[in-house]
Amino acid sequence: MVRPKRRTRADLVAAAAIAAVVALVAVAVWWNSDARATVSRPAVAPVPSLEPAETVPDTLTQRWSAPSPTTTRPLVVAGAVVTGDGQTVQGRDPATGDTVWTYARDRQLCGVTWVYDYAVAVYPDSRGCGQVSTVDAETGTRGPARSSYADDQVELSTDGTTVLSAGPTRLEMWRSDMVRMLSYGALDAPIKPDVPATPLCRLVSAAASSSAVSVLEACGNQADLRLTLLRPSDEEDVPEVQYVQQNGVPEGSGARVVAVAGTTTAVYVSTPAPRVDIIDDTGTTIASTVVPSPATPEATASRVGDLITWWTGDTLMVFSGDDLQYKYSVAAADGNAPIGPATIMAGRLLVPVTGGYDVFDPQTGAGERHIPLQRPAMDVAGPVVPAVAGSMLLEQRGGELVALS
Repeated sequence: MVRPKRRTRADLVAAAAIAAVVALVAVAVWWNSDARATVSRPAVAPVPSLEPAETVPDTLTQRWSAPSPTTTRPLVVAGAVVTGDGQTVQGRDPATGDTVWTYARDRQLCGVTWVYDYAVAVYPDSRGCGQVSTVDAETGTRGPARSSYADDQVELSTDGTTVLSAGPTRLEMWRSDMVRMLSYGALDAPIKPDVPATPLCRLVSAAASSSAVSVLEACGNQADLRLTLLRPSDEEDVPEVQYVQQNGVPEGSGARVVAVAGTTTAVYVSTPAPRVDIIDDTGTTIASTVVPSPATPEATASRVGDLITWWTGDTLMVFSGDDLQYKYSVAAADGNAPIGPATIMAGRLLVPVTGGYDVFDPQTGAGERHIPLQRPAMDVAGPVVPAVAGSMLLEQRGGELVALS
């Protein structure tokens, strides 16, 4: 039998040196990793499901408030109210506002939205606002993540099943598992010969459904805007594209995509007179509705139940949620003017107005009653955007989220 060689002192020193180097490298990797720079505190117990409100309250009183400047509307996800402030996303108890889970990174949020049972937090890096983390809103545990090239500022929107992230040069649509379904616009580096790295047009306004994206573009070689209809294809970076020229609608006129339902698009144009055009998937305008006065830059839409409501700045327009057929409008009455889009509570349409809420039949638009509410003066011109969490009524007032009951 061959006698094994004995380890020498040099062998032991070399092994110790290798182990030390490996440990130092591991520490260095961890020190510079996203994991070290992330705070994740899941919920102690799953967030309870919310019971729908049975009635609309006769009075409203503020119960709690929280800063949430990185959301544009109240986010009610899997029973939790989700807020975003600075570097931190929090899930809150709707009744008390108490924090039940926390997620934070070492960078400022670009925005927060939701999809299915996930809160979706978007953070920046050297490639723009493309670092995406999801949090299971019921438990506060981390979910799927993604990273990609994006603009330094993006607008986030969702239909509950997909997320649209849109900036001035690029947009992407993501599934709930954060797989990219569709991308369009600029790239930081060309990937395919027929996909330009630099776009010829600026993305002015965009909206999406789970099956389509519609975007108004301002192109340097054209006097007017064009509406670009995008549909996912087999390859996410080569969507089906159809252009619809918006003749007589220049950049800076206030035109915008109001909403997308299925493959139908609602577009607001202010010239030659303010109106909302409904455009089908062939690019044909199938209906138009006059808007009483030009929409303000803060005009905001919301999907509630089977309706889409659009606050123009002084009027609330209501459309069907499946085909964008115009139904009715709510204007100022009895000294109360709409100040944001509507929500649905206990089967009634609640419209925020200057003196509280007006309650309507959602199908006919018939007014039923008024709920008084005194709000403090807001230091922003933006809308009051409501949502419902069980028996609580939530309002996004600029950078603040307020709970009422």
